Amino acid sequence: MAPNYKVAIIQFQPKPVDIEANFAYSADEIRKAAAAGADIAILPEYHLTAWVPENPEFVNASVASGAFLARYQDLAREVNINIVPGTIVEAHKAEPDPAGGTTLVTTSDGTAALELRNMAYFVEAGTGNVLNSYQKTNLWHPERDHLTAPTVESASADGSTVGWPPHVAFDTPLQWGDRKVRAGLLVCWDLAFPEAFRALVADGADIILIPSCWYPYQDVDEESLAINPECEIDFLRACLAARAGENTVAVVFCNTGGVSLLAQPILGLRGEIGPGVAQTNIMEMDLDYLRVADSNYKVRADMKRAGWHYAHTLQMPQKKDEGKKE
Repeated sequence: MAPNYKVAIIQFQPKPVDIEANFAYSADEIRKAAAAGADIAILPEYHLTAWVPENPEFVNASVASGAFLARYQDLAREVNINIVPGTIVEAHKAEPDPAGGTTLVTTSDGTAALELRNMAYFVEAGTGNVLNSYQKTNLWHPERDHLTAPTVESASADGSTVGWPPHVAFDTPLQWGDRKVRAGLLVCWDLAFPEAFRALVADGADIILIPSCWYPYQDVDEESLAINPECEIDFLRACLAARAGENTVAVVFCNTGGVSLLAQPILGLRGEIGPGVAQTNIMEMDLDYLRVADSNYKVRADMKRAGWHYAHTLQMPQKKDEGKKE
């Protein structure tokens, strides 16, 4: 039998640029989740700063929020729970590079030119180690004037990777028989791209964790809302159910604006938190349903099959020296 784990989905709407208050709320909810026996706690995207790029203190707050990863590491050690601390906007010094897609912003005093990166992390229970980091790849259209997406040059520390940086799964501390449960991180608008999920599943992901800042009644134009006021909620539910089912993975979606839930194959959508609600749901995540789904649909086996029709979509970036003849 596959194991049964608990995941705490912590939905709330952060106070704009009030990073101390937002951290205090998050830490308190994580402590409660740990006391209730949760194995993983996940927070929303932009949970420290809120998404308020027009606020004159947004860049300064982003600069300050980078230090909070260490505080979540301390918390993971203290209460022994795995933490996905939503996303943390990090500020990095950068030079103008329009060809490379770098978007520069400045601090409120105008003294520093920076690029902002929207980062998700998985922090290990007990040790506080960062087991994986992920920079949001698919920026929502309004984000592109303020944030920088990963580029070829930033795909690896030594600059040796050719091609778009891959979506990579990683081992978690959770156990499944004689192996570790593998997970992947995505962020918000990545949900709209099936390719990201396929890449993670090809790398063995069992669980995909997605912090999000998606307001169903605000992040769409008036024309769309006039056609269907529930169009964004329908979009979220449909995509989450499809991504879980078509990939035989558990998808944990934690949103600020509403529609946070756990999606699993066979079981479908569970534990939905509605729009405008600050609420923490602790959900039972029985991984045996992944085994049942995979046994029935054999998606992973097909992906590994020689001659699979879509193998070209999962090609990993090559190193610069690969393929060279001596």
